[in-house]
Amino acid sequence: MTIRLLSVEDVRQSSPSITDIVKIIRRTYEEEGRGRVDVPLKIGVRPDRPGTFLDAMPAWVGDDEAGMAGLKWVSYYPGSAFMHAGKTDSSGLIVLNDPQHGQPVCLMEGMLVTYLRTTICAAVMAQVIQTRGRDPISLGLVGCGGLGRWSLRVFGEVFPSLKRVKVASRSAVSRQAFCEEMAREGPWSLEAVNDVRDAVADCDVVISSLPPVVSKPIEAQWLAPHAIYVPLDLTHAWQTEVWGKAGTVVADSPAFLHKLLAAHRPDVSVDAQRVLAVQDLVAQDGGTSSDALKGPFFVAVCGIASTDIALAWAVFRNAQLKKLGGGFDMKASDVTLHSALGGGDTDAGLRQGVKA
Repeated sequence: MTIRLLSVEDVRQSSPSITDIVKIIRRTYEEEGRGRVDVPLKIGVRPDRPGTFLDAMPAWVGDDEAGMAGLKWVSYYPGSAFMHAGKTDSSGLIVLNDPQHGQPVCLMEGMLVTYLRTTICAAVMAQVIQTRGRDPISLGLVGCGGLGRWSLRVFGEVFPSLKRVKVASRSAVSRQAFCEEMAREGPWSLEAVNDVRDAVADCDVVISSLPPVVSKPIEAQWLAPHAIYVPLDLTHAWQTEVWGKAGTVVADSPAFLHKLLAAHRPDVSVDAQRVLAVQDLVAQDGGTSSDALKGPFFVAVCGIASTDIALAWAVFRNAQLKKLGGGFDMKASDVTLHSALGGGDTDAGLRQGVKA
């Protein structure tokens, strides 16, 4: 069987629109809320380097007739010599398997899907918990890397009401360059600020995307009563009191969030009953906002594989239609080859090779 190989450029050309991805993510949450998704907690290894990981994320989405199966393998090596040589500190691969026979059908670059999935999950969750009648006008970004860029693009698309964007980062050069670049992409006004407080106070939506830092810059007192705070870095950016001040906590994997906080934020007391699953909210009311939810809102995008795989399948189908990507045949499904591996001359050859 031929496996379609998709580079990052192939993935970019095959990606659905942001509007369509919002529908894909929402539908995936609905499927999980109705019990039609199998997505175990991510597992991984932690190399002997600070802050690094390699995670394996499998998922099955849908039913037997129209299911989607796959796995994402992602790594993060902050501050590595490889990164200082001009390379990225993150990498990802996604493999898709045919739901009818299990054979691999596609191998694609995974980081573009990750950026899109992460920020669009955040936007969908913000839609679900948004207070009725209040469209967000201001956005604060703490961190202006790849996730910061995609956060602005996605939230600007999902919430066209956004007009003002404040940007804070560790480097004045990076935040100024970010503002100059992103000013060309939308009608919003951007302001680079020196103090993190200025990117948080009075903003309707606050998104942090920081690498592991010693000092956690975001303070609870800065968050407006109605603010939606999305820590895409999950544990790095906020002080202990932020958790206590949150009126509503929503996550797409409460179990993983609990595990993560127990490991990395022992200063936080976690009540499992307090964390709402966005899948349940979407399945219950179709994703409409609820007056019963109180702010400030703490939105945890845990990075569940079901959303990666659902989006990756949409990319794969588009790539097939556009005839993008190359092909590679591992002959993994060749019955004759498998028979040979079980005995005969090939088996003898393998044994001889092992002895050699």
